[in-house]
Amino acid sequence: MPSGGNRAVVKRRDGASPSRGRRSEKNAMLVMKFGGTSLSGAARIREAARLVRRETGPLVVVASAMGGVTDKLIALAECAQRCDKAGAEALLSELRLLHLGAAETVAGGAVSRETLDAALRQLLVDLEQLLHGVSLLRELSKRSLDLIMSFGERLAAPLLAAAISAAGKPGAAVDAREIVRTNDAFGAAEVDLEASRALTRERLLPLVSESVPVVTGFIGATADGLTTTLGRGGSDYSASLIGAFLEAREIWIWTDVDGVMTADPRLVPEARILEQISYREAAEMAYFGSKVLHPRTMIPAMNQGIPIRTRNSFNPDHPGTLITGQRTAAFDGVKTVTSIKSLALITIEGKGMMGVPGVARRVFTTTAEQNVNVYMISQSSSEQNISFIVSAPEGPRAVAALEAAFELERTRGQIEKVDLLAPVGILAIIGEGMKGTPGVSRRLFTALGKAHINVIAIAQGSSELNVSVVVEEADLSRAVGAVHTGFGLTRDVHLLIMGKGSVGRTLIKQILAGKARLQKRGVGLKVIGVCGRTELLMNARGLDDERLQRIAAGESLTSLGGLPRPDDAELLKRAADARWLDVVIVDATADETGPLHLEALKKGFHVVTANKKPLSGSLGLYKAIRAEAQARGLGYQFETTFGAGLPVLHTLQELIATRDEIRRVMGCFSGTLGFICSELERGRPFSAAVKEARERGYTEPDPRDDLSGRDVARKALIIARELGIALEMSDLRLEGMAGAAQMEAADVEAFLEGLKALDASFAARQAEAEARGEVFRYVAEITPQGAVVGLRAVPKASPIGQLDGPDNILVYETDRYREHPLVIRGPGAGAEVTAAGVFGDILKVARMG
Repeated sequence: MPSGGNRAVVKRRDGASPSRGRRSEKNAMLVMKFGGTSLSGAARIREAARLVRRETGPLVVVASAMGGVTDKLIALAECAQRCDKAGAEALLSELRLLHLGAAETVAGGAVSRETLDAALRQLLVDLEQLLHGVSLLRELSKRSLDLIMSFGERLAAPLLAAAISAAGKPGAAVDAREIVRTNDAFGAAEVDLEASRALTRERLLPLVSESVPVVTGFIGATADGLTTTLGRGGSDYSASLIGAFLEAREIWIWTDVDGVMTADPRLVPEARILEQISYREAAEMAYFGSKVLHPRTMIPAMNQGIPIRTRNSFNPDHPGTLITGQRTAAFDGVKTVTSIKSLALITIEGKGMMGVPGVARRVFTTTAEQNVNVYMISQSSSEQNISFIVSAPEGPRAVAALEAAFELERTRGQIEKVDLLAPVGILAIIGEGMKGTPGVSRRLFTALGKAHINVIAIAQGSSELNVSVVVEEADLSRAVGAVHTGFGLTRDVHLLIMGKGSVGRTLIKQILAGKARLQKRGVGLKVIGVCGRTELLMNARGLDDERLQRIAAGESLTSLGGLPRPDDAELLKRAADARWLDVVIVDATADETGPLHLEALKKGFHVVTANKKPLSGSLGLYKAIRAEAQARGLGYQFETTFGAGLPVLHTLQELIATRDEIRRVMGCFSGTLGFICSELERGRPFSAAVKEARERGYTEPDPRDDLSGRDVARKALIIARELGIALEMSDLRLEGMAGAAQMEAADVEAFLEGLKALDASFAARQAEAEARGEVFRYVAEITPQGAVVGLRAVPKASPIGQLDGPDNILVYETDRYREHPLVIRGPGAGAEVTAAGVFGDILKVARMG
């Protein structure tokens, strides 16, 4: 297992035990550390100086090397070792240009600039001479490498000190080798805490009263003056040490991220910043791959109870994440989902292991002898197997060593196998609030189960600070997202809206209008893509409100940065590759998208559709879509496929679920045909009624699409199939409102003119119906025997007979509603009500999580 590193306790000067609570506000000392990305050039150094300048209390600054410099110094050392003069000179030139160029702009005046330039040039000469020595000896010892690497911080600190002075506060560069005393374990030196504390206070406290000390991070020195480095996270460790020695009120670590996140944003784009975490949580997060401080770096501050705050120098107004010794009530329970990839699972199995002491000791002694780091251990209660995780590259070496170590037991059959499974990954949920909280594991495995992710191994410590599971590496990113969602750390539902016609655009308007209200209810809707017939606009972080408003206003997607729309398979592949969780494909088209719906469900996407065609196509496709959604536990919502926003399907499904026997469903499902029938009732000629419906925008551009009755037939077919009646479209008895001669007209104008030939017939039939107390309505009737769609005379006093204008009506006759049928009536068309129905279906999906 990984070593904790320097775990010595920092003692107070008076020898008392260190405080575990928050520091007294009387001590206003602040320690700031700037990482390499925060000092990556002259502009960033000036910004760091500005951040220092705006603080009013006493402070000490710790400086890392400028961004990328440490790597260049290591490369320089390697060039010198192999006598690569050209490579070394090229790297030295880069370092000269970087540091001397920065010096020209960060220093405040000519004298200051001259002094700074001279100091940096001397350091660069010293570095060059040191490299020459390595080149002559062709030997690069750890001691020499530490000295070479120290130049990064030694060059950066004077630059930052000069920039602070230029900003209006006197800055003073301090070489940490004067104050941080270490042993000679080069590369990862141990700090002599007592000696370093005394030296730090003696050197820095007088300076703080008159200037801002800028201390080199990462480095120290032995008692006889040999330069050492402090290992991984060395500059953070330097800041933590100095903060502890000076009993600072807080330590700020300036980086390039806003703070500690609930998950890796590369895996979960909607991961959010945690306002506060505990030291223990931070240590666990770092161990399991989160971009947090190395556990070792926090120990000095933790032992003194000094809060550490991680902040973003590129977004300095963000408060960042506070790391303290106090557990917070906010976001209690699971705080983050972390992961490590490129691992291997090794399993030793055999009945001969049962009750035999020392097997585990031999296993891990063997791995330790091979310098193989073990990340996680899992053992069955029967003692018949031990599983553990190592890095994937170390897996084969560990297996070979174990096979050799247990050769005798393998020969005797006591150890049956030593297996290697790679690549795998570890997913860990972390949070102090998990302790004593029932149901955490249930939620973890429910989330993984819903995502169809197999768990290979499990581990949990008695501290209940984390639960770890092993999954195949190919499933790791999806697993992180699923668990992040399962614990409520993700609240976003990602929408890919297909269709930018009136319904699609109106839906976008409604989403924007309801955004704030939904967020208060804990629901976030993020439109990650919109596509038309030929265009596609997608963004992994979600389309911003301005672009959505412009889409809703009718602007082309291409003008907003969109690309040509790919085919359906590529469209779904792009959505899957983006690794969004809770993706909803919103179909606001009138295209044949049934195969797309099925493939979307297979990829784990929810579907919300206002498009009738996928559900009224072949019966086989309908059954496949419904079965896939049910098997995967995904939402497939289609309330608006008829009746727009009317709760027709919801009511039908509730009746079925409560086992009411549905005898008959009747209704008028077309606002266009309803309007025409009402106009006939008022005495208007049939051709005039159709013409007015077209002028009012009730019909499709070609009214034949409405008068054919096929749209009503599709709705009737969907209801029949929901009732369990296995029908194809060809099984329906369908009668349109116009004759074959009219329907075959050459164009729309010819069609409308041809309708006049039907005026007399319709007038006569209408008169006969009125004489019987009846009116004509275009009716769909569904019974267990089948479905009939066509023009029908119904009693004027009936619910359907009383329908007027473009409203829709649906009448359920059931065992419970036999004498007084259940009637649903209202507007069944229009962009506003249809979009509202789609919006409602989206919210149903959002509530599923």
